[in-house]
Amino acid sequence: MTAAQDTLQAAPAAKPKLAGVTTAAVREALIKHYRKPGSDRSGEILIAEPQAPGRTVRRCDLLRIGMWASRGTGIDAHEIKVSRSDWLRELDDPAKAEAWWPYCSRFWIVAPPGIIQPGELPEGWGLMELPSNGRRFKVIVQAATKVPELTVPLLVELLRRADNQRLGEMDRMRERHRRELHRAEQVGRETAERRSIPPFVQQRLDLLERLEAAIGMELSAWRDSQGRQITAPELAAVLDDAAQNVTAYRRMQDAERVRSALLSEVRRLAAQLERIQ
Repeated sequence: MTAAQDTLQAAPAAKPKLAGVTTAAVREALIKHYRKPGSDRSGEILIAEPQAPGRTVRRCDLLRIGMWASRGTGIDAHEIKVSRSDWLRELDDPAKAEAWWPYCSRFWIVAPPGIIQPGELPEGWGLMELPSNGRRFKVIVQAATKVPELTVPLLVELLRRADNQRLGEMDRMRERHRRELHRAEQVGRETAERRSIPPFVQQRLDLLERLEAAIGMELSAWRDSQGRQITAPELAAVLDDAAQNVTAYRRMQDAERVRSALLSEVRRLAAQLERIQ
């Protein structure tokens, strides 16, 4: 560990306000920072984890290629840090930044608030902080703008990754469209089937659905204690018995209401007799 890092660890940055944030979550938020959901996507190309040109295997977390002057042209390389220790390792081994530094217009460190102090940044690096709410990141330190080296290996890597990303998005769109079309076809078939059924038949089917929902199973799956499927006559006997029980229960309720009414009337008459005497 370098003496500079010893100094940094001796005076650590403030405790991050957003704990438990992952690199993937920060990258997704950064993509939304540049590309508002549902907006025109022709203003920039965003590439996750492209490899630096040459024999190195160093990758940056997100590369933005700006194509509109109103949105900022150039190539922005982003390195995401989600912890203090991760940031200190970056300072101790800046090979990843050095691998991308010649090929970008701006080099950014992206982190939750409190992980990095502006004075710790190497010269030319910019700092963007993850917002605690909202979509836009806050630029704490503006990155220096320079002219990138546009080499053939760089162009090959960017075109390859951009094309693969585009094809992947098209495949996902086709799959989503296929699922939506399948659902629409199912709804259409069900609607057509319902319209082709006579109303009195549909009413009986609806009643059957409500009955099965009430007992918690399909009637065709109803079995007795020995596992035998219930037959139509047996089901009719069960329903007849249930109907008789329901009738008896309703009659009992009616009798109870009459009894209560008579008892109330007797009490009223008894009270009147007491007043007369």
